[in-house]
Amino acid sequence: MFEVMEKAYKFAEIMAKSDIIPEHYRSKPANVFIAVQTAYRMKLDPMLVMQNTFVVSGKLGMNTSFALSLANNSGLFESGIRYREEGAGADMKVTAFTNLKKTGEEISYTFTLKQAQAEGYTRNSKYRTMPELMLRYRAATLLIRTHAPEVMNGMHMVEELEDVQGGLKEVNPNGNSLTEKLSSALNKYKTPANDRPKALDKTPEGSDKTNGSDSNADDKPEDPVSYRLAQLEILFRLIPAHNIPQETVDKWCERASVNSIDELNIEHIEKCINFIEEKYGRENS
Repeated sequence: MFEVMEKAYKFAEIMAKSDIIPEHYRSKPANVFIAVQTAYRMKLDPMLVMQNTFVVSGKLGMNTSFALSLANNSGLFESGIRYREEGAGADMKVTAFTNLKKTGEEISYTFTLKQAQAEGYTRNSKYRTMPELMLRYRAATLLIRTHAPEVMNGMHMVEELEDVQGGLKEVNPNGNSLTEKLSSALNKYKTPANDRPKALDKTPEGSDKTNGSDSNADDKPEDPVSYRLAQLEILFRLIPAHNIPQETVDKWCERASVNSIDELNIEHIEKCINFIEEKYGRENS
């Protein structure tokens, strides 16, 4: 048993060095090892599993679309999972249904927007921009979990984990851990004096706000991606530190025409930081 595990880990170490595996698994042999073990248990190709799984808040999550594909090809159902939509607005509900292949019996699961609100899932901004799709995902996931749990092998869906986290996914579109990038950017550009990136003390218009002293353009990191991530980290700390209400955060996103706060551009993030500091002061920032 241990010999098999050792060989599997060596295999994971080799894969982790590859440039063709998903970026969020590169240089992380331990994560690759878990993905390989998961693929082995589910009798799937390891690359297929890695391409459709992400780490969200320290948990391995599977894309709902991948789970649907596995369920529809499992041979358990007569046809693919289908949907019935009813109501609109706050009364919207979606039923996922199919028929069991062995008996022909129809099985279904209904999930409503009111249930999503009661569970706090609607903190995820996707419930405002694409509520029908999110309800489909929830209904289908629960249908599979209750009637064909072997398909998901006990794994959570990425969308489920996002709902619990209010939509703040820990992987960016390129698959990198947002938390890790934020931490790396902050450590790279923070100042010893006050633990803040110097460039964060500049207003969008370029005027200085740094403890009464002058700053220059050289203080701003050359890497705009890392700079933006560093700003996001500051904003993420300021919001709970000053108990900024969700309604205010939603207004910021609405004015910037984005779905969630992690999608704000550099200028809007700086404006949010300046707003908080001007209104509440720099304490605990």
